[in-house]
Amino acid sequence: MRGSEIISYPHLGHIYEGDYYKDIPFDAYIDRKQAVPQDRRIFDIRDFGAVPDDKLNTEAIRSACEACRDFGGGVVLIAGGSYRSGRVRLYDHTTLFIAADSELVASRNYNDLIGRIPGTQDFGEESSGGAFILAVDAKDVTITGGGRIHGNGEWFVHDPRKKPALEPFDVTMLPTREQAKTPMINTVPDSIRTYYRDRIRYAEDKYGEGLPVLKRPSTMVWLLRCEDVKVENIILHDSMCWTLHPEACDRVTIRNVVIDDNRHVANTDGVDISGCSRVEVSRCFISCADDGLCVKNPVYTHRASEDIHMHDCVVLTVMNAFKIGTGTRHDIRRVTVENCEFMLPDIFPGSVSGISVESCDGSRVEDVIVRNIRMDNVQCPLYILLDRRNQAGIPYSEDEESLYWGGDISRVFIGNISAARCELPAILTGYADHTKNGKPVRKAIHDITVADYTAIYRDNREIITIPGEFEEFLTDYPECNAHGDVDACGIWVRHADRVTLRNIDVRSRTMNTRPVVRLYDVN
Repeated sequence: MRGSEIISYPHLGHIYEGDYYKDIPFDAYIDRKQAVPQDRRIFDIRDFGAVPDDKLNTEAIRSACEACRDFGGGVVLIAGGSYRSGRVRLYDHTTLFIAADSELVASRNYNDLIGRIPGTQDFGEESSGGAFILAVDAKDVTITGGGRIHGNGEWFVHDPRKKPALEPFDVTMLPTREQAKTPMINTVPDSIRTYYRDRIRYAEDKYGEGLPVLKRPSTMVWLLRCEDVKVENIILHDSMCWTLHPEACDRVTIRNVVIDDNRHVANTDGVDISGCSRVEVSRCFISCADDGLCVKNPVYTHRASEDIHMHDCVVLTVMNAFKIGTGTRHDIRRVTVENCEFMLPDIFPGSVSGISVESCDGSRVEDVIVRNIRMDNVQCPLYILLDRRNQAGIPYSEDEESLYWGGDISRVFIGNISAARCELPAILTGYADHTKNGKPVRKAIHDITVADYTAIYRDNREIITIPGEFEEFLTDYPECNAHGDVDACGIWVRHADRVTLRNIDVRSRTMNTRPVVRLYDVN
């Protein structure tokens, strides 16, 4: 039986020029002639009562998925049009096949996309079940077909304060440290943080304008504690929050995926890998509003993120193209990113950062390789930060080895990087502090190599305010443009041991007066 869809926020859903990237080469990634597997039992949702372009097909699709489960596995087929649905759950040995002529569309009613799932109660926001498509404790799950999953993202966030910027800004100016800290969403005129934040659509009342807090799902496709997962030859469109989120999974393959999100809907990360092992992400085109390729490991995974290989991808994002962070409680190791392009060719300001490696909550981040990366219109090419944000809430300790004082970043190789039209210097930093009893604590990043690195500035006007003393970045949310200005235009390094900078070529603005490199407390 099909139900009616009641739109949660009927006054929303607006789209503006610049929200979506118009030149995605879909045919380079998507095989629209992929055949439906014939060696497995097929569960066509139309046989269970689904009707394209109808109001809601949740029950029909759920019945098809459960019949597939009860049979021991098979293919759940979405074909013949556009099908609107509430939450869809996949089970063992299931292939969700969305044909190239079809799409699975999320209901615009938040209540259709929630419901607590046993065994998820420890997994942060997702414990409410706020996901459109999910698999929990499942083996051998595939999402494919050449069709599209549509999240209706604009219906769960407020309109932006300003429409997308289609022309570059004349000036690059950072807020000072004090301005960046208070409030979180600052409105410092002409600062690049204000430029892009004014154009982001939030579900919260970020500016104290009396807007209601909107409810929205936390993930469009969520795969929790699964084994042998494949997401390939599929379009993920207009996510309402994180787009594709494998979490605590083993053996994950993501390839030939196009992520086509509204680039101003807050928190629409592209691919978020949390606490997973043996992951390959390849040949993906990602256009999104938040982190494009992201590796996390928050407190509730209770396992390492390891053996992750991302390669031959294109990422367009307002935020960070590749990031380790910010949720970083457990170890992250053996991560390689190579042969990728990070860019933002058509809206401004450029991406916040190209490469960000962060440990804020206790993670030991080690054996990271990022190489053969071409960037264009990315503000900050490289950002490496160790701090003690301690989101996990580890009790205070006088012992500097306690996780209260954070984790570690070591053995990071950044090589063959070419960045055009950048605007900010690279920052590589650990931190120094004191215990309550006055004992010094030094937490250095170490064994870091940056080689064959070229950064060419956009030759616009810059307004620089160098502080008399550089504040330690101890517990703030990590973001390269929140540090304020530093006294180097190329690479600024602080609290670091065994650092190699080799073949560094930085071509600054015409008006630049800063040296290329500055080192503070570097052994």
